[in-house]
Amino acid sequence: MFILTKRPGNIESGAFASCDDEGDTIVQFFVEKDDAVTYNTHLEALGETLYVTETKMDDADKMCALLGFAYTIVEPGDIVIPRLETVQHDLL
Repeated sequence: MFILTKRPGNIESGAFASCDDEGDTIVQFFVEKDDAVTYNTHLEALGETLYVTETKMDDADKMCALLGFAYTIVEPGDIVIPRLETVQHDLL
């Protein structure tokens, strides 16, 4: 699994998350590294500086449970782009 973090190789530094329509924090995990890199490229274009970090799913599950965050897993073939709210936030 791969996640976008604030520091290279360091999941404890913080992970990129977005909000769903109810305002809940959702952390995205990617099965394929290439998908994480592609999503990160979209975020870099918006001025975000994040790093693709590999992690075990067990670690991700524990982290999200501890912090009270939901998570989603981006499977190969899924198409994801940053939500409009991310774009609007970065343009303010």
